[in-house]
Amino acid sequence: MFSERVQKMIADGISYPLAKKSETEDKEYVKMCSNENPYGPSPRAMEAVKEAASDIEKYPKSGSLKLKKAISDYAGVEYSQVCVGNGSDEIMDLLEKATMDPGDEALIPIPTFSQYELSCRANAMSTKFVELGNFEWDADKLVEEIESSKIAFLGRPNNPTGNSINRDGLKDLLETGKIIVVDEAYAEFSEESVIDLVDEYENLVVLRTFSKMFGLAGLRIGYGLANEKLVEGVERVRPPFSVNKLAQSAAVEALKDEEFVEKTKTKISSGRSYLEEELKDLGFEVLPSKANFIMTSPAPIGFDSSKVCEYLSREKGILIRDLSGFRGISSDWVRITVGKPKQNKRLIKGLKELKEVENDD
Repeated sequence: MFSERVQKMIADGISYPLAKKSETEDKEYVKMCSNENPYGPSPRAMEAVKEAASDIEKYPKSGSLKLKKAISDYAGVEYSQVCVGNGSDEIMDLLEKATMDPGDEALIPIPTFSQYELSCRANAMSTKFVELGNFEWDADKLVEEIESSKIAFLGRPNNPTGNSINRDGLKDLLETGKIIVVDEAYAEFSEESVIDLVDEYENLVVLRTFSKMFGLAGLRIGYGLANEKLVEGVERVRPPFSVNKLAQSAAVEALKDEEFVEKTKTKISSGRSYLEEELKDLGFEVLPSKANFIMTSPAPIGFDSSKVCEYLSREKGILIRDLSGFRGISSDWVRITVGKPKQNKRLIKGLKELKEVENDD
């Protein structure tokens, strides 16, 4: 019934690692596991959704022309360098369909976003994993390892580590001529981007999303920036109406609301600093992050990730991400999404109580 590649994915147990219990219980949880924006979308985006909803009997604009123009203005690129998709996941999938053949190899530094592997395997590609030693980026090693690959996927900032390959290292990779996909899903939080390199390198593809900073995860919309030829290839294989009308309208207005974005950025930055300091005070190991999440380990105080996640879920109704299912990570690490101040304090309080309970025992 299934293709060989899907049979292999099933046999290997390959699937997206959702947070436990998030889909299986009716209980109201505080979600600090999926890197969503706790402040939600811009009011302007919400109004745009309401207006567009009155016209949903008609198909959306297949070319997303208005949105592409808004993105080109926002990102400082040519209109012809923009492609839009049903989440950046779709852009990734379409790019592989347009440029890769079955059996072609993708280089994936790990640990990283699981969808890179899933997308490659669904498109009958092979994957080559290169572990980030101590979760740090080694561009020289990646340049050496990429020789047999046709494409590479890099998170910048990387999920879940929160750090990035530096610009010089990225340029070294681009000089190999391989297609380099830089996923900037969290770029608005980091204030760092390589979009300016799109004109310089024909093999660079930058992915962006409206799911994180812009709070539109439920509408599923993202975009890619690349040279005109690559964009044309993606458009050739894209379904005609893959980006819905509500998402297009909301995204256009979200890009315009600069004040909302700046306020959100400030709040997330403050919350991240609070969590980093409190986690360190508790004895956790904390990796520096430029995103809206923190990768941290309770191992220094004698806990593993499953113990922490289960306690928070069961006793406190808080979901964080157990990273033991990520390639390249042991059972010692978790990822925590920065929440609102009350959520952050509730999390820290829960962890303090867990530590006290264990110490009493």
